[in-house]
Amino acid sequence: MSLRPLIEIAAENERVHALTGRVRDAAAGGEKVEVPASAMLRPLLLAALLEDDRGLAGRPALLVAADDRSARDLAADLRAYLAPRRVRLYPSRGTGFASHVTPPPHLIGLRIDALDALGREQDAIVVAGATALAEAVPDAALRPAGFAIAVGEEIDLEGVIRDLSAAGYQRVEQVEERGQFAVRGGILDAFGATEERAVRVELFGDEVESMRWFSTFTQRSLGEAERVELAPAAELDAEHRELAELAAMEAAEEEKEAPSLAEVLPLDRFGPPLALVPDSAAVILAAAEEIEPALRDHWEDATTAMHADDAQHLYVDVAAPLAERAAISFVAPTDTPPTGPTGPTGPTGPTGRYVKGTLTYRPVGGEEAFRAARAESPARSVKEAEAELEKQVRSGYRTVVAFDDRGEAERARYGLDRLDARLLDGGRLSPNPALTFAEARLREGFVSPELRLAVYPFRRLVHRRRQAEARVPGAARGRLAFSDLRVGDHVVHEDHGVARFAGFETREVGGVTRDYLYLEYKGEDRVYVPVDQLAKLSRYVGAGGSPTLSALGGVIGCALAAIACALLSPNFEMGLPLAPLGVQLGIGFAVFTGLFAGLFPALSASRLTPIEALRG
Repeated sequence: MSLRPLIEIAAENERVHALTGRVRDAAAGGEKVEVPASAMLRPLLLAALLEDDRGLAGRPALLVAADDRSARDLAADLRAYLAPRRVRLYPSRGTGFASHVTPPPHLIGLRIDALDALGREQDAIVVAGATALAEAVPDAALRPAGFAIAVGEEIDLEGVIRDLSAAGYQRVEQVEERGQFAVRGGILDAFGATEERAVRVELFGDEVESMRWFSTFTQRSLGEAERVELAPAAELDAEHRELAELAAMEAAEEEKEAPSLAEVLPLDRFGPPLALVPDSAAVILAAAEEIEPALRDHWEDATTAMHADDAQHLYVDVAAPLAERAAISFVAPTDTPPTGPTGPTGPTGPTGRYVKGTLTYRPVGGEEAFRAARAESPARSVKEAEAELEKQVRSGYRTVVAFDDRGEAERARYGLDRLDARLLDGGRLSPNPALTFAEARLREGFVSPELRLAVYPFRRLVHRRRQAEARVPGAARGRLAFSDLRVGDHVVHEDHGVARFAGFETREVGGVTRDYLYLEYKGEDRVYVPVDQLAKLSRYVGAGGSPTLSALGGVIGCALAAIACALLSPNFEMGLPLAPLGVQLGIGFAVFTGLFAGLFPALSASRLTPIEALRG
């Protein structure tokens, strides 16, 4: 599911329709287009331009944000609108050249894959930060090559091992993270630099008999694969990597300073990434006003860490080339004209003009800005947010709320009293003002009076209260990572209390295969926690000794009451008898209270599919 129907709404707008024609001409070498637009509305406008046949559809596009964080946010929002169309990210190296630290394999893979895609795919979309484009890259001849493996083809396993090593992959006993591979007989495990899961390749002789995605936690299968791309996990080929490593080792053994980068790297063969972007690609500045300050700060950081002469070889001036190649520039809207010594420079300023008879200042061409307000509310629950949503619908807005997963959207629907929300399962939005829920990972929403459209990410609509940090006596919360967990460790679940971690398990629920943490509680109680809910767990750090596991029930209370009565009876003349009828009435009242209190949650849960209930 995606927010594609919103692109259709934007494309139907007259001003957006006119903009697509101007953008097409600009990308073909015509006059450059400057688009004043609110920041939160830009992802939708960009998606509309990239999808419209009258705009940039059918040609590669490089979208430039200021820095890595802005690029990641823009790429995430574009994926929400354009899915299933692929949106690639070109990130920074993650480490400075002066640190002599090799970038993580997944960053290298993403960088190489993004540059290659612009050259080989006609409709590739790549989002990059200007600071990432300022980092020089080695000539393509110096980079290792990636390759693909498909079911049914014949491969030379020894040759594949050599190719993986040359591409920067590390051979290990068991694959745990990207950029690693392992071989056991006729089975090859590999975790591609740009993949989300590891793959297991089984050979019958030299033929690839089967390939399956698998969990690196449990080693269990997650589904079949027909083809896997093994992108490079290193920036340089094996020869230059080995020379650099040898030089660093020799300097360390002789207790000398680390060699200069010019001594270990062929800097004369490094160049700007923008030179590798084909001329056919449309270059779009997504936030033109933020790029120059970001590049200035980036250059200051680089020259602080290394000598300016080395920095000039490894960091390139990208501001001028971007300004020259950009066909479209999105800028912040403003009604404030440029001023001279005595006020405005005249009826026609250097970047725009005054509207006759008013003090409104418009950009060149008389074009008004595409404006929108940020979509958010102070609500703490769905009930409180309903008033905000109802106000938008009654004001004539088609209102959309984007949820990270469908189960959350279904639960929110049951929490509404006055509004009826339908789920967006493809198709078009209703032409009338109405509330719609969609499954899409959207970072920022907007309220656009011109489009009569309000889009809320659920996290911006409802702000959950933070739950108490410590809920179990004798336990303190602490940060927990997968690498910290060992079978037998005691952990604290924020909802269920103290448990014993019994390992990872891969289970299929509702047709979806996922990894779960297996927790053991007192008696026969067991809980399976999805790995994406790791934040609900913390390490038990109580005083020495093993903690008492939480019991899911109140039987212990009855037993303690019986013991207390037996011990205290001699101190009273008539004793403290524990009548069986009283026990039955107490347990019966507790059961009635539990059933009555749990009736509504049970009815709500009964309407969910098993996987949605588990996610809750």
